[in-house]
Amino acid sequence: MIDRIARIKERMFSEFQETKPWWGGKGTVLTDEAVKQEPLIVRKALAIKYVLEGMPAFIKDDELIVGNTSMGGSEFGRLFPEYALPEEKEAARKEGMNEMSVWGHHPANYVKMLKLGLSGYRKRILELLSEQLDSAAPDQKKIDLYRAMIISLDALRNFAYRYCELARNMAIHEKSRERRAELFTISEILERIPEQPPVTFHEALLAFWLIYAGMHSCLEFIPAGRADQYLYPYYKHDVDNGTLTEEQARVLLASWLAKLSDRVQFNILDSEVHQTFGDYQQGGAGEPDETKPHKFFSPKGNGNFGIGANSWLMNAMLGGQTPKGEDATNDLTYMILECWNDLELVSPTMSMRFHKNSPEKLYDLCASILRKGSGEPAIYNDEAIIPALLDMGIPLEEALDYCNDGCWEVLVPGKTDHSYSNIEVLLALEHTLFRGRSLVRGAQESMDTGDPCSFKSYDELYDAFMQHVGRRIDEIVDTRIKNFGMTYMIAPDPLLSIFMDDCVERGLDVSEGGARYIMHAPFLTGVSNACDSLAAIKKFVYEDKSITMEEMLHAIETDFEGNEPLRQKLVNAGPKFGNDDDYADSFVIKLLDDVTKKVKERQKDVPWLLLPLGVATFEHYARWGMRCGARADGGHCGETLSSNFSPSVGMDRSGPTAAIRSVLKANLLPYMSGAPLDIQINSNEVSGDAGLERIKGLIKSFKELGGLIFTITGVSEDMLRDAQKHPEKHRGLRVRLGGFCGYFVALPPMHQEIMINRTKHGI
Repeated sequence: MIDRIARIKERMFSEFQETKPWWGGKGTVLTDEAVKQEPLIVRKALAIKYVLEGMPAFIKDDELIVGNTSMGGSEFGRLFPEYALPEEKEAARKEGMNEMSVWGHHPANYVKMLKLGLSGYRKRILELLSEQLDSAAPDQKKIDLYRAMIISLDALRNFAYRYCELARNMAIHEKSRERRAELFTISEILERIPEQPPVTFHEALLAFWLIYAGMHSCLEFIPAGRADQYLYPYYKHDVDNGTLTEEQARVLLASWLAKLSDRVQFNILDSEVHQTFGDYQQGGAGEPDETKPHKFFSPKGNGNFGIGANSWLMNAMLGGQTPKGEDATNDLTYMILECWNDLELVSPTMSMRFHKNSPEKLYDLCASILRKGSGEPAIYNDEAIIPALLDMGIPLEEALDYCNDGCWEVLVPGKTDHSYSNIEVLLALEHTLFRGRSLVRGAQESMDTGDPCSFKSYDELYDAFMQHVGRRIDEIVDTRIKNFGMTYMIAPDPLLSIFMDDCVERGLDVSEGGARYIMHAPFLTGVSNACDSLAAIKKFVYEDKSITMEEMLHAIETDFEGNEPLRQKLVNAGPKFGNDDDYADSFVIKLLDDVTKKVKERQKDVPWLLLPLGVATFEHYARWGMRCGARADGGHCGETLSSNFSPSVGMDRSGPTAAIRSVLKANLLPYMSGAPLDIQINSNEVSGDAGLERIKGLIKSFKELGGLIFTITGVSEDMLRDAQKHPEKHRGLRVRLGGFCGYFVALPPMHQEIMINRTKHGI
C-alpha cells in the first residue's frame, strides 16, 4: 500500500513537469437553426454536454479514482464551446461581461449530492418541469432552467458511463491480474454511480470526483468543501462492515487527492494562466516609464504574475463542529490531512477548523506540518467565526456547518452565492494626498478633497481620507445592486445550480439569485501599509512637526529620490502596526470601526444582500502594491503590500506573539468573511518538541484572543536560496501566497524574492 502511494506521488510530480494535453478550441453548439432558436441557458447546457461527452477520457496507471478535467475548462474557459449568439455577446460586452463571467467560488451541497445521486435530482426536476407544463400560467424561464438542468444531468451521467466503458475495455486487455480486477471494479461501480447514490467509500469518492471534475471542466471552479464530513459516513459504513482497512482507505484517498492536482504545471508557460493571458514577463516587470519621477515599472500580462497558475480554488475544509454542535473531528480528518501532506500537494488548498473541544492530537498534527513549510492548513477559529455568522442572521445549525470559499472567505456551504470587491485603502490615502490623482497612472481617479497642505489637523486629513474610502464603499454596493442577476444574460450556471440549495425549488439559476444567501463582501486591501502611513503623517507632520506636509508630499511624489534620510526616518522611527504598540494599532482599530459603520448604513438599503466585511489581498499583494506610488511609511513606489491582515513586511519587530496581539485588538466580529494573519517563521527556530509546542502555542493564543483565520509558513532563507539553486531537491516545497499555497520552485523569480524577503525580515 505504501509503495502504491509512493508511485502515485512519483507519477504526479513527473506529470507536473510535463505539458498537459489541451482539448477543444473553436468548438460550437450553434450547428443549426433549431439550436440557435433555443434559449441561451439551454444552449449553455448543450455546451456542457458537448464538453463532457467529447473531451478525451483516459485512465492512468495506479488510478483508483478516474475522470479527467479539461485544461482550459474552468476559470479561464478559453476552450469552452461557443453557445452565445453574436447579438448576445455584444449586449454582454456592453455590460463588461462575456461567457467566462461565471463566478463560481462557492461549494455546492455535497452531502445532498451524494445522498440523492443524479437520479434523485432528475426525479425532482422532472416533477417541477411537469408542474410548469401543466400549469395554466407556465413560467417559461423555469421551464428553460429545468430543461437545461436535465441536459446537464444527462451529460454528467454519460461522462461517467464513458469511464465505465473505458475501464472495462482496459481490463479486458490488462495483463496484470491485480490491475485487471481493479479496472473491473471501477467499471462495475460506474455502472450505477453517480446516477444512483453511492454506498461504499470507493463509490463515494468516485461519485464526488466525477461530478466535481465535470463541473470544473465546464467553467465551474468551485471548492471541495468539508471533505471529512461528507465522505465519513461511507468510510464508517465500510469499516463497520469489515470491508475496508485503514491502509486501503489511505490508498483510495491518495488517488482521490491526486486527481485534484491533475492540472498542476511546474512550468507556468504551460499553464492555463499563460495560455490564456500571455507572457507574465517573469513577474510582470515591463519597461520603465522615464516620464514619471519614480520610473515605475508597469506590470504586464496576468494580474497575479503567474503565481495563481496552479490554483483552481479547490479548497477543502476539515475539522470543526457538526450542525448539532458536536466535535466533527473523525478518522478521515487525520487521514486526509496526513495523506495530503505526504503527497506534498498544493491542490486542494487545505484548511482546518478548531473549536474549544478540538482534540490535542489535531493541534499536534497541524503544528508538525506547519513548521515544515507547507503554509497550510489554514487555521479557522470557530469561537470567533460562528458568533459572527449568527450576528449576520445565519441560523445556528447552518453557522456550525460553515465552510470557506476558494481561498479563505467564510460562507455557508451549498447555500451561498458569495462574491467580493476590494477597497484599496492605501490607494485611497494616495488619492487624499494628491487630490484624487494616481501617482502611478497619472490619472484623476477620485474626487479632489482639498489641498492637504491646507489641512490644519490630522482629523481633517483623516476625514478627507474616509471620504475616499466611503466613496468606494458606495460604489461597491451600488454596482452590486445594479449588476445583480446580470450574469444570467450571458453566463448562467445550470450545472452548479442543480447542487445549490433552493435553486431547483425556486426555479432560479444561481446567477439570478437562486441561492439562499447572497453575500457580497467589501474587503479592505492594504490596511497595515495605509495605517502605518497615517500614523507616520500624524506623528511627524501634526504632532512632532518634524516634517512639513510639503516635504512629505514631495518625498512621496519623487519616490524619495535624493531624500533617503527622510525615508529612513519614516521606516525606522515611524509607528508600525504589529508590535503590540497601542499608538500604532489605534489607526487600524479606528479604520476598521469606521468602515463597519459605513457598511452598516448601506446594509439598510439592501436587506436581501449580506455585506460581511474582510481584510484581503489574497495572492495579489504584489499587484496591489504596484498600483500605488511611494508612501508615508517609507515604502517605495510599487513595493509589495503585506499579505491580507498582516503587519507591513519587515515591520513586525517584536515577534509573532506581538503581531497576534496587535491584529486582535480590533473588533473583528463584522469582518467574519475573513481577515487572515499570515506569518512566516524560521523553520530552524521551531524544531524538536519545544518548537512543536511553540507552534501550538501560537495557534492557541490566536484562537483564545479571538482571531478569525491564521496561516503559518515554516521556512528559512537558507532553505529557499537552496531551492533556487537546486530546484530538483525541493520540488515539494510549498509556501503560502495569501489565499492558497504554491510550489516555491514554480514561482516566478520576482515572487521567490518576495518570499525570501519575508523570511529574512518578517511577515
